[in-house]
Amino acid sequence: MSSTDNLLELPASTVACDLVRRRLEDAANALSRVSDRHDTEALHDFRVALRRLRGLLRAYRDGLGEAASRKLRRRLRKLGATTNAARDAEVQLEWLEQARATLLRRERSGLNWLTRRLRAARNADYLDVRSRVREEFTSLHDELQSRLGDVDTSSPSLATTLAALLREQASTFAGSLAAVRTPGDRRAIHEARISAKKLRYLLEPVRAEAPDAKPVVRSFKEFQDLFGTLHDMHVLEATLETALDAASRDKAARLRDLALRGERSLFERERRRDERLGLTALAARARTCRDQLFHDAERVWLSRRATELVRDVRAFADSIDVLQRARDEALATEIERKYLLLAVPERARSAPSSTIVQGWLPGKTLRERLRKITDDAGERYYRTVKLGSGVERIEIEEETTREVFETMWPLTTGCRISKRRYNVPDGDVVWEIDEFDDRDLVLAEVELAAKDQQVEIPEWLSASVAREVTDEPAYLNLSLATQAA
Repeated sequence: MSSTDNLLELPASTVACDLVRRRLEDAANALSRVSDRHDTEALHDFRVALRRLRGLLRAYRDGLGEAASRKLRRRLRKLGATTNAARDAEVQLEWLEQARATLLRRERSGLNWLTRRLRAARNADYLDVRSRVREEFTSLHDELQSRLGDVDTSSPSLATTLAALLREQASTFAGSLAAVRTPGDRRAIHEARISAKKLRYLLEPVRAEAPDAKPVVRSFKEFQDLFGTLHDMHVLEATLETALDAASRDKAARLRDLALRGERSLFERERRRDERLGLTALAARARTCRDQLFHDAERVWLSRRATELVRDVRAFADSIDVLQRARDEALATEIERKYLLLAVPERARSAPSSTIVQGWLPGKTLRERLRKITDDAGERYYRTVKLGSGVERIEIEEETTREVFETMWPLTTGCRISKRRYNVPDGDVVWEIDEFDDRDLVLAEVELAAKDQQVEIPEWLSASVAREVTDEPAYLNLSLATQAA
C-alpha cells in the first residue's frame, strides 16, 4: 500500500491487512523489550499492540476471513489476559507508593505487607510473559502472517465499511454510558471504557486523510484516561478486599503458631502489629479516589460531553459515507455558472416563479441543507448535500416529507435564507434568477451539461449582469446564510 494512497478509498480488507501486519510488528517489538528490566513501558506497549490487533480482527472480520477466525481471536484474547495480573500489579504498586506519605506510621506495615505480595506476584507474572507468552505469540504471529496472504481484497471501500462500524459502535457506546449511574457500577464503567477504546482505534488510522477525526480521537483519549483510572480503582478495591481477608488469615496463623510455641514476647509484639490497619486505611483512600474520579466523569462526560462525542462520531460517519457514495455510485454532478445581477430582468418578472426557504444543519465537513419550495403546484420538501466548489460540484438530494422537514427545521436556526426564484427558459437551458428577501441581492444561475460548455448570456439578461461569481465562495448560498446570521 503506497503512502500516497487515500485509505478511505481503498478496499477495507486491503487496509485491514496492512494495519494488522503493523500491529503484529508493534507487538513483536514490544515483547522483545520485556526482558529488559529497566524498560518499564515494554509490557504496556505489548498489551496496547495486542488490543489494537484484536480490535482490527474483530471489526473487519467479515473481510479478513480466516485471518480473523473466532478461534484465532480467542487465542489472542487469552494471551492478552495472561498479562493482566502483571499490568495490574504495576499500576497498584505505583499507587501504593504515592499513598505511603498519607499513612500513619503504624499503618505502613500493611502497605509494606501488600507491596511485598504484589512485587512477588508481578515478578512471577513477568517470568510467565517472558516464556509462555513469547512462545504463544510467536505461533500466533506466524499463523496470522500466513493467513493474511489469502485474504480477498475485493471488498467495499474502507469509507463504506468504516462508516457502518462507527455508527454501530457509537450506539454501543451510548448504551454503555446510559448504564453508568453510580461509582459502584463497575461493569458498566468498564464496558463504557472498552467501547470508547474501540471507537478510538477505528478512527486513528484515518486521521491523516480526515482531519475531522483528530479532535474526536483526542476526546476519546481523554475519556479513556479518566475511565481507565476509574477502572483501576475498582480493580485496586478488589485487591485490597482480598488482601484484608488474606491478612486476617495470616495474622491468625502467626498468632496461633507463636502461642503454641510459647513465644510470649513475640506473641505480644505480633498482636500489636496489625497489617489490617494499613489495608483498611488504603481501602478508604481508594474509595475516596474512586468517588472523586466518578464525580469528574459525571460532571464532564456523563452530563454533556459524551453525548456530543456520539453526535460527532455519527456526523463523521455520515461525511465519509456521503463522499464514498459520490465516488462509488457516480451520483449527480451539478455543473453551473453563477452571475451577480444589478436587478431582476423584466423578462424574468413574467416567468413562472416559486418561493424558497432553506437552512443548513450544524456540521463541519458535512452541511445538510433543508429546502421548502412553494409554487402553484403546492409545497415540496428536500434534503440536500453538496460537496466541492466552483463550476462542478457533487449534489446528493432526496425529496422528504413535511413532518421530517418540520422536525429538523429548528436545527437550522441562525443559518437560513429566503428568496423568490424565477425560471426563465432560453434555448436549451433554463436561467434561474434568485431575488433574496432579506438583502439587496439578485443572482442568476444556469446549469450546464458539461464543465467546458460555453455560456452565452442572452440579450434579455446581459444588461443586468454585473459580473460572474461562480468561483467566489461569498456567493454560495451557505455563505450567504452564514452572513445573515
